[in-house]
Amino acid sequence: MKGVIVYTTIFGASNRLPQAPAGADRCVCFVDAPYDDAKGWELVTEFPATNPRRRAWDLRCVPHELFSDYSRVVWTDASFTVTDLPRLLRDAGTAPIAALRHHHRRSPEQEGATLVKVGSANAEDIKRQLDGYRRERFTVSCVSISCVIVRDHSQAVQGFNQTWHAEINTHRGDNTQVSLDYSAWKHGLAIKALAGTRHENPYAVHDHLDHKRRRKPYDLERAS
Repeated sequence: MKGVIVYTTIFGASNRLPQAPAGADRCVCFVDAPYDDAKGWELVTEFPATNPRRRAWDLRCVPHELFSDYSRVVWTDASFTVTDLPRLLRDAGTAPIAALRHHHRRSPEQEGATLVKVGSANAEDIKRQLDGYRRERFTVSCVSISCVIVRDHSQAVQGFNQTWHAEINTHRGDNTQVSLDYSAWKHGLAIKALAGTRHENPYAVHDHLDHKRRRKPYDLERAS
């Protein structure tokens, strides 16, 4: 298999185009609009998006389908500029999945409550989702975030990808992080914690203000 690929998406002008990181064998950005300066990315325009956030979630979940010949895949939100890819890969080590942890939330329940509070999910939908997890006796003392994720190409990780994708498409609302650790647990995996948080870490810089300004709302009436 080939080496390391980094990929991201920008649909609906939801982010500016960051500089592609150095050190990858390939850097791919799925877009729905042309850019005069690709900034080191291979721009792919084959995925037009009617729902920008949903399309980004879909592609984030299925690197095994998009890049089946790469042994290591790094997803990064386009609101992040990866500044030290070698350290990111080194810290991820041989873990099947590695990601940053949330800076203060420690459970899917806390994540879900925040989503409801800010209007990114309905209370009844979150309750239904979390009740299902509790019936399966899933418990966790952390919330991994989905902004920067390193994955290998193992069968277990492919199973994780498929479960995560199914959970996002089954439950309404912005539930990507509610379902992230659960989906790994379903396949006997624990997500390795990378150093730092979204706000401060040694791998990437998050342009929070630009992301907040450009971010598109999620349609709560649609689960897919």
